[in-house]
Amino acid sequence: MSVIEIVSWKTKPGVADKEIEAALVAMVPDLNALPGFLYQSAGKGSQGRWVDVYYWDSVKDAHASNELIADKASLATLLALVELDTICMEVIEPVQASSDTVTLGEGGR
Repeated sequence: MSVIEIVSWKTKPGVADKEIEAALVAMVPDLNALPGFLYQSAGKGSQGRWVDVYYWDSVKDAHASNELIADKASLATLLALVELDTICMEVIEPVQASSDTVTLGEGGR
């Protein structure tokens, strides 16, 4: 089963959803180059909090990704739009899944 990394945040005042969406799309090529990266999906809750979910081959890959992407311009672009003190990050090892198969849509590997 894939390991899940969940990152959530609130944006700075005045940041449009389209700006966040563009920043997330710009990160995909950098994510695809990381060892163990499988898939990423993001959305925004009704209270304005963004949630970005990453799927990795292993806990090691999930944790290593933070250091490997830290110097990428794509991450800097996203972080410039975010209230840094609202960022929450957690890596989760699943204990149950409805399927062993992940179907990747457009933009996935």
